[in-house]
Amino acid sequence: MRKLIVAGLAAASLMGGAGAALGQPVVERWGHWDPTWGADPGPPPRAMWRHWRHRENGWYGHVHNCMVREHYNPHRDAYMVGHRWVGCRD
Repeated sequence: MRKLIVAGLAAASLMGGAGAALGQPVVERWGHWDPTWGADPGPPPRAMWRHWRHRENGWYGHVHNCMVREHYNPHRDAYMVGHRWVGCRD
């Protein structure tokens, strides 16, 4: 009986692993975010949704390009220059 249970569990785990490997690819809505860049910035600010509506997969790339500037804030999509916020455009 024990051999039958072990064989059944082994077969189930093999089938489960094959199903996960053959599943659909992961779709990243906002583009690809590399964890080495830091914390995931999340979606664009609500005020910018109209601009990013048909370019959704480019948001993370935009954020990463803007992060090279000092004091970038993804929630505002702007960075600090002196004492004022400047919108990030790339």
